[in-house]
Amino acid sequence: MLGKLLSQCKSNVHQQYQYLCFYGLHIIPFLGPWPDIQRSKLYKSVLSGLGPLEFSQNFTKTGKTVRMGFEPTTFIASTSRDVCNRHALGEALNRFKQLDIKLDLQVYHQLVNEVSLTDKEEDTLRDREVLDDEPAKSQSLLTLDFNNDDVTVKLYLYPQLKSLATGIPRAQLMFNAVRNVDKTGAFSESMDMIEEYFYSVRATTAPYWMSCDLVEPHKTRFKIYIALFQVHIENAVSMWTLDNRISDCETMTGLAMVRDLWNSFDIRDGLREQKNRPGNPGDPSNIVPILFNLEILPGRTYPQPKIYFPTTGMNDLDVAMVLVKFFERHGLHEHAQSYIDNLASYVPHMDLNDCTDLQAWISFSYSDVTGPYITVYYH
Repeated sequence: MLGKLLSQCKSNVHQQYQYLCFYGLHIIPFLGPWPDIQRSKLYKSVLSGLGPLEFSQNFTKTGKTVRMGFEPTTFIASTSRDVCNRHALGEALNRFKQLDIKLDLQVYHQLVNEVSLTDKEEDTLRDREVLDDEPAKSQSLLTLDFNNDDVTVKLYLYPQLKSLATGIPRAQLMFNAVRNVDKTGAFSESMDMIEEYFYSVRATTAPYWMSCDLVEPHKTRFKIYIALFQVHIENAVSMWTLDNRISDCETMTGLAMVRDLWNSFDIRDGLREQKNRPGNPGDPSNIVPILFNLEILPGRTYPQPKIYFPTTGMNDLDVAMVLVKFFERHGLHEHAQSYIDNLASYVPHMDLNDCTDLQAWISFSYSDVTGPYITVYYH
């Protein structure tokens, strides 16, 4: 599948070979044991595709790019020696650094203990015997964007276990972490707006994790990820605009497209009650919350929103047709013409009309520079 994605994104043969070798030699060794639902003691990643691995693809007016998300894992995470899978992340990043991939680890070193467990905190959770109640113990993920000439690395951090150990709410851990990294106040206006918003909304809208680019600290972007459990279009509008705190033309143009996609996917209102576990194939779409992220750029006075529509449990051909029509309406004709054939090529042994788990998430954002920005996450 990765080979097909790279080819369809018009990477040349040399780049395809380079990235496939990179995947085989340096990613697969960090995926841990092959996932098996019968082996209940295996470490379970918060990702719910091929174990700790997820492919995705970005679609914009300028073309397509391939992304890969994974949780660095080893067999040790399935033993008592690293039950919270804390050690593989640093090993993976050091490996990438040795390969001369362009990444800066300053932000990683500043953040990792702010939102992830320390040795003492892990011992605290073990002593309190609360880890068994947390089937997804993931604390970090990495994503790799395969560009024409290089790989861009992003770090994702999940503060749930840190919050349990310290008693500090997840949101506060993340907000404090961003502000502690921000020595010049470049993110302060956006952060003020975000914190003010979350102090005013109910608990069914909750920040869950964060991410950043592994570049020089003054160039990085932070993203705060939010789960919207009380699903209703007006709650989504509130999240997109931070309850009307953001109302510029760019944001409202994007909001009109959010409404369009919401109706096209026929999102049903109601309270989502996803179980405290990674998703499984066959899960219905009505147990998964809507997700958002708020992107915080240095020097920008307000964050840029992105919405994630959960499409696991929906007919994959129907989902694909929604995207094709959306591409057509917004002038992305090349994507519209090729999308369904490309999608079918990833599962040649299956009929898209019989699939409900291939396209797991569809994310959307908008800016005047990029236009509509769609990402499809494949499971």
